[in-house]
Amino acid sequence: MIEDTIRAVKEAEAKAETIVADAGKKADGIVRDAEAEAARLIEEAKADAKKHEASIIDKVKSVGEEKLRTADLEAAKEAELLRSAARPHEAAAVDAVIDALLG
Repeated sequence: MIEDTIRAVKEAEAKAETIVADAGKKADGIVRDAEAEAARLIEEAKADAKKHEASIIDKVKSVGEEKLRTADLEAAKEAELLRSAARPHEAAAVDAVIDALLG
């Protein structure tokens, strides 16, 4: 009877060791799977961030190009206004230069 009890205890201990070993293997597998999933999610987030970054860069370039076009148009208008303002005085300026050279 004592031998049966000892045998039963040893079998229970062996079974418990097997259960603990299996649980450790399962836990290791779960950790590996979680690490792999985390790495996948990180890569996915990086890819999404790069796409978003590219979109923002495209928008900024577009806005910058539009501002440059607007600035070019404004500069051309300003130059034309200055030319228009200078035209009435052109003959007088030429006369003043000629007078200065001849005079």
